[in-house]
Amino acid sequence: MLRTLPLLCLLFPALSQAQLPFIDYGFLADDPSVLVNSVAIQPDGKILVGGAFQNYGGTDLDNLVRLNPDGSIDPTFNPGGTGPGNAVEDMVRMPDGRILICGNFLTYNGANSYFIARLLADGTLDNTFNVQPNSINGAVWAIELHDAHKVIAGGEFFTCSGHSRPHIVRFNDNGSVDTTFVVGTGFNHNVHELLVLPDLRIVVGGQFGLYNGTPTGHIALLSPGGPIDMSMDNDPGLGSSGGTVRALARQPDGRILAGGYFQYHNGQPRSAIERLNIDGTHDMGFSSPFYPYSMVRAIAVQPDGKLVVGGEFTSPEYANMQGGPERLVRLNADGTRDLSFDIGTGLGLGSQPTAYAHAVALQPDGKIIVGGHFETVDSETQYHQLVRLFGSAANGMEELTAAGGLVAWNDGAGALWLRTDQQASSTATVELHDLTGRLLHAQPLRTGSSPQRMQAPARAGLYLVSVVDEGRRVTTRVVVE
Repeated sequence: MLRTLPLLCLLFPALSQAQLPFIDYGFLADDPSVLVNSVAIQPDGKILVGGAFQNYGGTDLDNLVRLNPDGSIDPTFNPGGTGPGNAVEDMVRMPDGRILICGNFLTYNGANSYFIARLLADGTLDNTFNVQPNSINGAVWAIELHDAHKVIAGGEFFTCSGHSRPHIVRFNDNGSVDTTFVVGTGFNHNVHELLVLPDLRIVVGGQFGLYNGTPTGHIALLSPGGPIDMSMDNDPGLGSSGGTVRALARQPDGRILAGGYFQYHNGQPRSAIERLNIDGTHDMGFSSPFYPYSMVRAIAVQPDGKLVVGGEFTSPEYANMQGGPERLVRLNADGTRDLSFDIGTGLGLGSQPTAYAHAVALQPDGKIIVGGHFETVDSETQYHQLVRLFGSAANGMEELTAAGGLVAWNDGAGALWLRTDQQASSTATVELHDLTGRLLHAQPLRTGSSPQRMQAPARAGLYLVSVVDEGRRVTTRVVVE
């Protein structure tokens, strides 16, 4: 069956040139029902998706699923299981293929698994890692692998297995509390993000203002053994009423990116995203593009140094009243907006009262997977909570705009039909391309108002149907299912 997507409206090339769509329509993932919190890409290209969703794609899998590179469900992951009993907040893949997950769940595949689980590569529970029932008294929001398969966890908890561990703890390889990781009185509020550095020091972000009695505003650097590393000075740090750090990332040069809800860093105006030197000082080569009350939830650093940033910001929440895409943007290395990343209006509300991007993952081929809570991507309404985007124009072709419309549809019998109301010359042609820009078929455009037939491609996917006339191009999109 062929399904026609909304018409791509075009104007004359003398007026504008625009890139072809950034959405990867070949990513055929089902819509998670409520929320995606975390996305992790495996070396084989498969994609782990965690969040709050039920019965994903009719598989009975809840809150965690693995997708094939094309977005289809990987049936070899956790076969016969239901997964976590509640939301997955964070996850990390270990070098040996096992997977650490954390969140607000108490069971995995029906077995006790309090807030943290370690899975085998096939998604089944690794029973050699045991965090005992009732041993943690609050949800775990962040998890990271530390030295020698030890596990760092942060969240809203205060105790773990009878040990006082306010908001941060390290577990041994078997799931017991590592008592050599010394936290003292710990953090005075929730931890939301963890980042392990190459030297095993740990950057921590969250709602806190103190660590073991030392002032550190929403971001702290810990030594590998747990005590605070005073070489990073964040007093007063990142600040605002109700402030928090919700995203951390490290650049290859060692500088640290922090995103969240804040308006100041060490008393100077810095909004929603900040780049720090490892000593905690502001990087003078970076400026936030956001209005003071924006929220950043995800940061991914591209190999070229550009930053893909997601959150809750809307178009009016860019600095200097410079409107931009909502909830997702790409920044240049200095924090200015990368205008070549044209995703239209961005991620939208749809029928929901709120929307945000919560996870951004970069594929080796440059594609970008975005997860969160949203119901539209620019003008497209079929993408809820999960979408894959091209890192650059979909196929490098330019859409040259011309007056007149083009509509394509199917007859259910393997044929495409198209109709255009533009005036065309006798040399005008109709072209069919795939998203790589490869020309699959071309034929003369028949003049007149009656529909014209074109043979449909045999493989499922998104295709571009264009009318080309004297250097002008009008394009619409058709999905083959």
